Formats: sequence, C-alpha cells, structure tokens
Amino acid sequence: MSSPLDGRIRAIAREEVSSLLGDSAPATLAADANRVEALESAVTSLHGTILRIEGRLDALEKAAGISEHEPKPTVRRATRKDNAD
Repeated sequence: MSSPLDGRIRAIAREEVSSLLGDSAPATLAADANRVEALESAVTSLHGTILRIEGRLDALEKAAGISEHEPKPTVRRATRKDNAD
C-alpha cells in the first residue's frame, strides 16, 4: 500500500529522528516499521474477511427473499383482555 513518495518521506523522517536521538534510534525505528507493516497486513486481512462475510450475508438474504429496501416484518402484540368483569 506504500507509494514511492511515502517510502521517501519515511526515510527522511528516520534520518531526522536518528540525528535527534542518536545511535539507538535506527533499531527502534526498524522495530516500529515492522510493527506497522504487521498491523497493515492484519487490517488488509480483516478487510478481506469482512467483504467475504458481507457477500455471504447478501447471498443468504437473496436466497431468503429479503431485500434491503423491503421493510422488515414487525411483531404485533395483541392487547390483553381484562377479566375483572
């Protein structure tokens, strides 16, 4: 999902942080970059799972004859009769 421009911006940011924090920054930045990549991968995977579930739900609703624009059935409750008479 990263563009070449995004990669360049990240590289410049790493250089700036490295110059400000000293020698310990590159190891920390590498770990953070790996964590960000892992999170991006997880989000992409979850997005794909959501799309598959939505597709299955649409297929089930179509098979059941339910339309998005169709009003959902409502339950009517009967009024109680007062037996106190």
